[in-house]
Amino acid sequence: MTRFCTRWGKPRFVCDVHLAKVAKYLRLLGFDTFYRNDISDDELIARTRCGRIGVTCDRRLQSRAPGRIVVLRCEGAEEQVRRLAAIFSLARHARPFRRSLCCNRLVEPVPKAAAWPQVPTETYRWLSGYWRCPKCKKVYWKGTHAKRMHRKILELLSVSGKSDEKRAGGKCVESNGGDP
Repeated sequence: MTRFCTRWGKPRFVCDVHLAKVAKYLRLLGFDTFYRNDISDDELIARTRCGRIGVTCDRRLQSRAPGRIVVLRCEGAEEQVRRLAAIFSLARHARPFRRSLCCNRLVEPVPKAAAWPQVPTETYRWLSGYWRCPKCKKVYWKGTHAKRMHRKILELLSVSGKSDEKRAGGKCVESNGGDP
């Protein structure tokens, strides 16, 4: 099995054009994940030279940068992310809800009034915690979907319950107070 260098700490990824959903799930888990639907193989390889781990389903691409690119089986995105979670022990490093799912930037807390135009009226009435991406301006909040997303995060990290949460570092799947 190939060893991947993660000496820079938390794994950072670059996904090829066929892995948009994988990129979105990695961002949901809090990982810095570069994705563009027009990235060339040469650019992907160049980004692996800067410390990112390449993710692809193309074996030929891996042969051009051995040790820097993971080849995933062509299966569902969730299974692909579970595989990455196993290879890189992602549960240890995950900090969910920290990044924009659209553009990968870290989200920042915003006052409730500043979130108003982008939040459904009913949600705005009962919820007070909001975060915004400084680049794409998308607003995020922990609404009624939060429990469902929390379960999805546990599935993606292959963490099944509270005893596994402790083993995985606990904080990896739970936010602290006001964090997104």
